[in-house]
Amino acid sequence: MIDTRAPRATDVAVLAPTGRDAPLAAQVFARWGIAAATYPDMRALCEALGDDRVGAIVVAEEALHPVPRDELLAALEAQPAWSDVPVIILTGEGELSRAIAGAIDTVAERGNVTLLERPVRVATLVTVIRSALRARQRQYDVRDNLAALHDARAEAEEARAEAEAASRAKSEFLAVMSHELRTPLNAIAGYAELIELGVHGPVTDAQREALRRVQRSERHLLGLINGVLNYARIETGNVEYDPVDVSVAEAFASAEALVAPQAKARGLRLEIEPCDPTVLTRADREKLQQILLNLLSNAIKFTGDGGHVTMACSADAAEVFIRVADNGRGIPPGKRTAIFEPFVQVDSRLTRADQGVGLGLAISRDLARGMGGDLTVESEVGVGSTFTLCLPRA
Repeated sequence: MIDTRAPRATDVAVLAPTGRDAPLAAQVFARWGIAAATYPDMRALCEALGDDRVGAIVVAEEALHPVPRDELLAALEAQPAWSDVPVIILTGEGELSRAIAGAIDTVAERGNVTLLERPVRVATLVTVIRSALRARQRQYDVRDNLAALHDARAEAEEARAEAEAASRAKSEFLAVMSHELRTPLNAIAGYAELIELGVHGPVTDAQREALRRVQRSERHLLGLINGVLNYARIETGNVEYDPVDVSVAEAFASAEALVAPQAKARGLRLEIEPCDPTVLTRADREKLQQILLNLLSNAIKFTGDGGHVTMACSADAAEVFIRVADNGRGIPPGKRTAIFEPFVQVDSRLTRADQGVGLGLAISRDLARGMGGDLTVESEVGVGSTFTLCLPRA
């Protein structure tokens, strides 16, 4: 059964230049359930081909004298990329046992041609035509699939553009809100400090302790807001990098000085393994420091009392590797990719002991990639985690 879903008016276009040929051809094909249209000359047939109404062409050899042959060749050449309309040429008796005529050979070289030697049985002709129509239907299916693919791609591009616009709007909103929130927080810190200094009168010990709690809360909230602001800057592409040759050993020493009190307060052993002073990385000094502080602070935060945190470095000819390891709770397999996404916490319960909004690792990885490196993790639940920062070697 021929699939006629393709948008065409006829299945077979028959070149029938004489009045007797046209009705005879239509009658024969109709008997076999094949729709056919007859055309008095090649120009009319080619116009039908251009209108996308033809499933196959049937033409006699003697009709291929120079002018109509060239018209057929031009029409075949003008087909779209998906189209290769089948052409069935009825040759003269004994033609295929001799040298093929030049007109047939020229068309056969440039078209999808099947040759049938006359006299040809009707059943054979019908079989060939049905095979040609099935091949033509596959061409229409390819065209329809290409159109559907094009539409899907256009929809995907439109959705991507909308998502990017929404992401930019979100980042811009975060940046503006973070900036606006810092102003009243700074005022809170300033007034609390003035009160603590006794500018507005004597302060009792109880009041002083209350002020310290206010200041601690203000610093914590300001840290969260700064994290959101940093992330928003990265998202909107407003981060500038100043790559220089940085001594990894010096970066280790600076980071250790800042996090050692935090580790001591948690009862943790902090081990900074010596790094070869000649190992240099090409990085933005401040952003490298920010990544190291994020990694060490996270390791300390998620390691229980009495645990240990280590930081070490190694290098090859092209890259420097900085590893921060802990023996804390570890990260479940399903979370090891998600932790690098913004606002993701391994433990998202409201009752969790560890505070933060889940931006530190997202920011750290984006900064690492912005400097031509990357940040990865290996972890086992109940054993600990190792974060590896990879950066170009200077």
